[in-house]
Amino acid sequence: MQQAVDLTPDGHADKAAQLTSLGGALLHRFEHLGELGDIEYACQIRQRAVDLTPDGHASKAARLSNLGVTLKGRFDCLGELEDIEHAIQVSQQGVDLTPDGHADKAGQLSNLGGALRGRFEHLGKLRDITQAIQVSQQAVDLTPDGHVFKAAWLSNLGRALQCQFERLGELGDIEHAIQVMQQAVDLTPDGHADKAAWLASLGGAMLRQFEHCGDLEDLKYAIQVMQHAVNLTPNGYADKATQLSNLGTALQCRFECLGEMGDIEHAIQVMQQAVDLTPDGHADKAAHLSNLGGALQCQFERLGELGDIEHAIQVLQQGVDLTPDDHALKATWLTNLGGALLCRFERLGELRDIEHAIQVSQQAVDLTPDGHASKAVQLANLGAVLLCRFEYQGELGGLQHAIQVMQQAVNLTPDGHASKAARLSNLGVALKGRFDRLGELADIEHAIQVRQKAMDLTPDGHTDKATRLSNLGAVLQCRFECLGGLGDIEHAISVMQQAVVLTPDGHAATATRLTRLGGALLCRFEHLGELGEIEHAIQVTQQAVDLTPDGHADKSLRLANLGGALQNRFDCLGELEDIEHAIQVKQQVVDLTPDSHVFKAARLTNLGAALHGRFEYLGELRDIEHGIQVMQQAVDLTPDDHADKAALHSNLGRALQCRFEHLGELGDIEHAIWVMQQAVDLTPDSHASKITWLSNLWGALLR
Repeated sequence: MQQAVDLTPDGHADKAAQLTSLGGALLHRFEHLGELGDIEYACQIRQRAVDLTPDGHASKAARLSNLGVTLKGRFDCLGELEDIEHAIQVSQQGVDLTPDGHADKAGQLSNLGGALRGRFEHLGKLRDITQAIQVSQQAVDLTPDGHVFKAAWLSNLGRALQCQFERLGELGDIEHAIQVMQQAVDLTPDGHADKAAWLASLGGAMLRQFEHCGDLEDLKYAIQVMQHAVNLTPNGYADKATQLSNLGTALQCRFECLGEMGDIEHAIQVMQQAVDLTPDGHADKAAHLSNLGGALQCQFERLGELGDIEHAIQVLQQGVDLTPDDHALKATWLTNLGGALLCRFERLGELRDIEHAIQVSQQAVDLTPDGHASKAVQLANLGAVLLCRFEYQGELGGLQHAIQVMQQAVNLTPDGHASKAARLSNLGVALKGRFDRLGELADIEHAIQVRQKAMDLTPDGHTDKATRLSNLGAVLQCRFECLGGLGDIEHAISVMQQAVVLTPDGHAATATRLTRLGGALLCRFEHLGELGEIEHAIQVTQQAVDLTPDGHADKSLRLANLGGALQNRFDCLGELEDIEHAIQVKQQVVDLTPDSHVFKAARLTNLGAALHGRFEYLGELRDIEHGIQVMQQAVDLTPDDHADKAALHSNLGRALQCRFEHLGELGDIEHAIWVMQQAVDLTPDSHASKITWLSNLWGALLR
């Protein structure tokens, strides 16, 4: 072909036809091998073919349409907006020049639809996908059954419908997309060069329907057809990388549902292959990197291996850096990066990670227009990182912002959506955080309501079932601590125990779930005094500490819980070894907790309580002196509107009263009465602790 072109002068009547044919051959080779030089040359010579074809020539429309297809191919590879703009322009010219009833009309409409869809995927403008569906449907309607290109036009229509579904979230769009894509597959015989492409598209649509509706049969079928597509695509073909990456995404989804390690390992393997097969500069490189990063993060969340999250952040940052701000998927890549940074923050506690996560998550929200189907995802993720920063720093404005955006995310997520349960559960976390801070009963009631709904929406066998059971238990325990209803703590322990049983050995969340169970058992022990409860609480809390590596952000929390349980057993049995051990671990906790941390005050007061306990046992004055010192620090660090302020005052008052009883200093009992009175004044009459604070005050007054 090249020889024929070279031997034919520009003015020859066959020159344009020869250029068009050579361009088609180059495009075909590019689609199989992905060599950039082929698509560059194809665009160049097809443009020459158009330029050599006079207006009014019978082949002008076809050559314009062919040029549009070639320009879109280069756009798909390089992501240059100029190419897709030019592709739409010449494809539209081709359609306009072709009379209705012409045999080429359907193909030219379908090509125009593909170009419009390409621009929509880059810029996200709704009118492009609306028009793409319209012209793609026209192409299908004009093509009789049995036509050699019927399957291609159906597949193009399906992809446009899927794009609109991803933008608007209308279930009818994805159902229609699957219907026409299945038709395309059924019309294409095995061995046909396009069979793999149609299967891959169908698998992608089935995966989107699964993500929306949560039906595991959809996911199973998606993996089946995606694997079939990969198997049919020879090594070296340009589509191989995308098919591998999409298969990896489906395998990751199944891992997130069922928890089978083989799925996430397979997902990472095929996604890494996809990245390795994609040259730098290719428009899909960022997508493949982002998918790989998500899978590595998923494995980190299961196994807790720091190398996985480090690798995830590295490849996700690469994906963001490769994507221009006007790209429709920029927000998605930013959100994914924010999620990975949040994961590393939760593991290491480095403040710069959470600040970076908030920055990129807010950018993702700002880049996503209202009405976009991904808006809820971006808001939910922003809420999660804002909540995490609040849990670390205790800044109330950040928590209020987190609740606001999480509630927006829930409101934007239709009932029946696969992510509804997760978004409800996360909103429950934020509401509990506000309850812990402000003590408003309405927040804990709302938190229980949304977490119960989240659990009810999560089917048995789902990998998140254990998480949601554990989360529900935590808010039930909170209400018990506020109102004292025994049914709440019984229910909390029951669901937390279920969560532990459902968690496989080696799971990164095991320690968290054991810690929560230990806290609930301790809570019931404090209410009922059953010795078996405190023994069980210490056992599971020690397990949690042993499973937590040094340097882990939650190490101090788990040590704090162990210290509390040991002190409770000391209070019950009077074994000196328990209080010595309790003080040792509580001092570790204080040392590990920075002054800016939201729990610093609570951890100081817990250390003070343990020192107070040892003073009452041994009578060593330095213990009560140290105890009062750290309790005063705790009070000073706690804002007046904090729900724990009253308890901290009461604890300090009891320690001061104890020193008064030992030394007889009048200033101590006066100070004790003053801080105990504050505890009473800060506590509403309906609170379960009001009677305790009054009793403590009355005891001090009697002294």
